[in-house]
Amino acid sequence: MIPGGKKEGPQNPQQADVSRRRFFTLMGLGIGWGGFVAALGGTGVGALRYMFPNVLYEPPTVFKIGKPEDYGIGVDNKLKKERQIWVVRNERGMYVLVAICRHLGCTPNWFDDQKRFRCPCHGSIYDVTGNVVGGPAPRTLWRAAISLDPVDGQIVVNFNQRQDPDPKGTDEGLMVEEAGREVPPFFLKI
Repeated sequence: MIPGGKKEGPQNPQQADVSRRRFFTLMGLGIGWGGFVAALGGTGVGALRYMFPNVLYEPPTVFKIGKPEDYGIGVDNKLKKERQIWVVRNERGMYVLVAICRHLGCTPNWFDDQKRFRCPCHGSIYDVTGNVVGGPAPRTLWRAAISLDPVDGQIVVNFNQRQDPDPKGTDEGLMVEEAGREVPPFFLKI
């Protein structure tokens, strides 16, 4: 209050209304332009992110696993976690089984005492050649293509090239005749 009993501020009531209207007009303009700048910035960030996509680094699908002398008779389990394969050697040669259950894609385990691969999720059971001897699996285990590198003599595995023969239903399970599976490039005679 001013000495003399008069109030401070505009004398005209329209003047107060105009400043309030002006305030809300400026606020509306600020919010509008702010939204426009935010949308433009978001579009710019999206366009910049498009230039640098996320990359999924997967292991190579063709790889070397060592020399044939590195593997003894039986199932070698050491590459199951790293490469998702088992290297199997018998008296006639060697082959590589893909460690993916044909039921739902789980990773079976090798039990040496039973001479069986067993899927822990749904109970599929495979023999050492990959035939289904129990459980819900509808197909035999895949065999990956293998060859010898002519330069250094190492075994080359092609994970993408897989043998998938049609099994026959028998009393023992879903079987494929072994003679039909021991063919190049899915079997290496040593």
